[in-house]
Amino acid sequence: MNRREYLLTGATLGTAGLAGCSFLAAAEAPPPNVPTAQLNDGGWTRTDQSSETVFDRSYGPVSVEAVSSTVQYVDEQLQERVASRTLDQVQTALSVFFATRVDFSPNLDNLPAGVGRKELLAEVRTNARDSFEQQMEAQGLTDIEQSGEGTIDIATGETAETVELSAVYPFEGLSFAVTENEAVEIPASNIDISAMFAVWHHGDFVIISGGAYPAQNFAQTVETDLSDGITVSVDVDLGLQPATYRTEVRDLVAGVQ
Repeated sequence: MNRREYLLTGATLGTAGLAGCSFLAAAEAPPPNVPTAQLNDGGWTRTDQSSETVFDRSYGPVSVEAVSSTVQYVDEQLQERVASRTLDQVQTALSVFFATRVDFSPNLDNLPAGVGRKELLAEVRTNARDSFEQQMEAQGLTDIEQSGEGTIDIATGETAETVELSAVYPFEGLSFAVTENEAVEIPASNIDISAMFAVWHHGDFVIISGGAYPAQNFAQTVETDLSDGITVSVDVDLGLQPATYRTEVRDLVAGVQ
């Protein structure tokens, strides 16, 4: 896999891999409501929308079914800026965002005895992390670790539990030709990535939302001697702003319904 193609695509987080569940045919489900105006203003582009049946589990004589709908976005504005600053050698989408809605039948307010909201939310949260980490690994991220837990206030009034993760994006380096036979090499280096997701109960369904973003800027200066009298210096600065991206992702998550 080309690690420059870092996209957390297919991140139907909290739905794939639920323990003890059987996957059935895809089913239509209403997509979550996302803060469209904020996404548009921030230069985000939707890359995928998908629906599926998550599980159909029996509790005595009653079957509980869950279906999900997921939307995924990339920060295309940031992607284009990075491409421009690297002369189109890096086309990576470094910031991504997703939101998933999980509907239950019967709904969460009418679950059979012995099946409580807390248990289902805990199960979804645990498996959301497993699925999120698998997606990150599939896109070439390494050294994925949990870096913290917390809460986030949602615009609709709920308080959601959050899980924060850290990872590494192995930047493959760059090469800039300065003469027909000479090139300046920017060596490979790791870029720290932060990620978070939140899970909460809204109405009679569950929302899972989160994203990943650069946790550090990338800036290097490399000097190369072309001859005894000529030295070429190349400065590469991607101009990444981790604090801004973190705030933006958390604001997007808080705006999902």
